[in-house]
Amino acid sequence: MSSPPPAATSTKCETDAEVRAAFGTTCTVVGTYELHDVHNAKGGLLASWPAVHLAGGGRPVLIESVWDASKKPHTDTINGLRGKRVAVTGKLNASPPGRIANLAIPTVSPVDKLGVIE
Repeated sequence: MSSPPPAATSTKCETDAEVRAAFGTTCTVVGTYELHDVHNAKGGLLASWPAVHLAGGGRPVLIESVWDASKKPHTDTINGLRGKRVAVTGKLNASPPGRIANLAIPTVSPVDKLGVIE
């Protein structure tokens, strides 16, 4: 008889310093769900993308890669989560994966779990 796989463990990241220290690992980012305007190198708006805004300030953490439009939730989902405290667990990257010309914006991708904290 086999036993269930061990539960995945992750570091809790609530500050900018904790986020920076956890790049490349599985992390649970905690903060407020909001849209973040992502701009290209010329200053043009690339996208308004879901992100976790950390309580202590610092850079927001994108939820999934801005380069994959299929990962952006439906507007109703976004509106239902905006302003709520959330925990997002997944691989924490220093920039959105998926393109060579990346942006320097922390990104959780792929996301394993997203939940509202009551």
